[in-house]
Amino acid sequence: MSWEIFIQDLPEVSRIADVPADFRPAPLGTRDTLIATIRDAVPGAEPQDKDWLFVRTPGIDLSIQFHMEDAKQVRYIVVHVHGGDMSAHCVAGIMRALDRRAIDTSTGELFDADGLEEGL
Repeated sequence: MSWEIFIQDLPEVSRIADVPADFRPAPLGTRDTLIATIRDAVPGAEPQDKDWLFVRTPGIDLSIQFHMEDAKQVRYIVVHVHGGDMSAHCVAGIMRALDRRAIDTSTGELFDADGLEEGL
């Protein structure tokens, strides 16, 4: 079982329902730059191949998947939370480091850093 959080380009809205129907997310950046930024924010993040990072430390169990726009640009990132009482806080840290917002698949809404425990 896992809980998925989609990090992507999202407009400044308070609810997913407020995203304009014609909004098209831009790519997040290059894979290498995003991986470096995440590894700076989360030193325990280890590459598994060119499109995955894993974080497995006491309290954190994440797999981070990069979905590509093309050979270099990342369209969005999916963080698979497998458990760990600090995993949601780690996701929030990744989002801050990337300066991006995310969709919480358990609620269908924007990831809420204030209600971290409710998603998992």
